[in-house]
Amino acid sequence: MSPKQAYDDIANRARRLLRLHDGLINTRKKGIRRDWKKAFCRFMRWRVTANIQRVDSADAMVVLRHDAGLEPSDFEADALDDMLRASLTFGVSALDRYVHEVVIKKIVNALKNGNLTKRQEEFCLPAVLAIRITEEVARARRDRKTVRPANAVRKKIQEVLHKKPFQSWREIQYAYELIGITNLDGQLQSAYGSADIKEQKAQLGRIVRKRNFIVHEGDLVRHERGGNVRKNPLARKFVEESLDFLDEFTNKLDCVQ
Repeated sequence: MSPKQAYDDIANRARRLLRLHDGLINTRKKGIRRDWKKAFCRFMRWRVTANIQRVDSADAMVVLRHDAGLEPSDFEADALDDMLRASLTFGVSALDRYVHEVVIKKIVNALKNGNLTKRQEEFCLPAVLAIRITEEVARARRDRKTVRPANAVRKKIQEVLHKKPFQSWREIQYAYELIGITNLDGQLQSAYGSADIKEQKAQLGRIVRKRNFIVHEGDLVRHERGGNVRKNPLARKFVEESLDFLDEFTNKLDCVQ
């Protein structure tokens, strides 16, 4: 699996959530006509007196029986905004996973380079992981198994790095410095064909901040004293534009050498 393949898989799931949001919003304002309900129940071989409710959206019709776990209110725009939140979260996760994959694939060879950056010099593994690496390599050799110490090191590095988020600009820059790339700004400027990437950094920051509000605070409005529980607004346009930005940003990152 390449870093881009990992990104595309998660990004496609983010787009699916966006489509589900769009396709499930209830537009029905009236109750079900009795003749339609009777004919539908007969078609389904349900009791004609069964209590059913109907949801009509732009792309689908959903019929809910009385014992269904869902209600028409679950298909209202306000309720389905959580699909927008999930879509945005998946989009940022796609970028995070992409950067992790890039670093994990390249870091061992990068650290073998004699001309290390400050970030590389400062990067370290916990002593307990280093001990485990030596034990695993020694055990494999005793058992006459083929062993590649670099792979053992890579796996332990993966354990450490997957505890770190690579989402904000500062975090992504740090990740690329670990593999010896210190001119990320310049390479992205060339990829974007721009004199600077201030706007891209700012937009990434806005997306990641919103993701953090969703993941860590349930996207609820903050109150200093009391107040009713209210969700922060989230425009569908912001989510779609964010996913578009993350697609383009990751494509530009994929050009970095």
